[in-house]
Amino acid sequence: MKIVLQNLKDNARTLIRRAGYSEHYDNRSQQTSYARRLGTGIFPKFHVYLAEQSGGVEVSIHIDQKQPSYGVGHMHSGDYDGPLIERELERIKQSFDNAPAPETEEPEQKKRFFGKLFG
Repeated sequence: MKIVLQNLKDNARTLIRRAGYSEHYDNRSQQTSYARRLGTGIFPKFHVYLAEQSGGVEVSIHIDQKQPSYGVGHMHSGDYDGPLIERELERIKQSFDNAPAPETEEPEQKKRFFGKLFG
C-alpha cells in the first residue's frame, strides 16, 4: 500500500525513524528501507520504502510475515493491504504531522549531559 505525504516538517528519514522504524540497507537491491517489528520476534514486521515525490514523500508499506526464501516462488510472504496496514499508515501520517519542526540554532542555555554535570 502506498500514500504520498506532503508538507513535511523535517526530512523523511528523520521522521520515519522518530515513528519507531530502524534503517536497513540492502546490498543486493542497493536500497534503503525501514522496519518496525510487531512483537518481540524478528517477524512479523512492517517494512517501509520512502521515495521522494514533488513536494513530499511516497511511503510504501507492507508486512513481512516470515524470513525471505530465495528459492522458487515469492521472495517473502508479505501482506500489502488490509486494516493493519491502513492503521499503521495512519499512525505514520500522524507521527509525521505531529513532529516538531527542526531547531535551527541551539539555545545558549541548553546544556548537554556533561555540561550539566560540570557546568
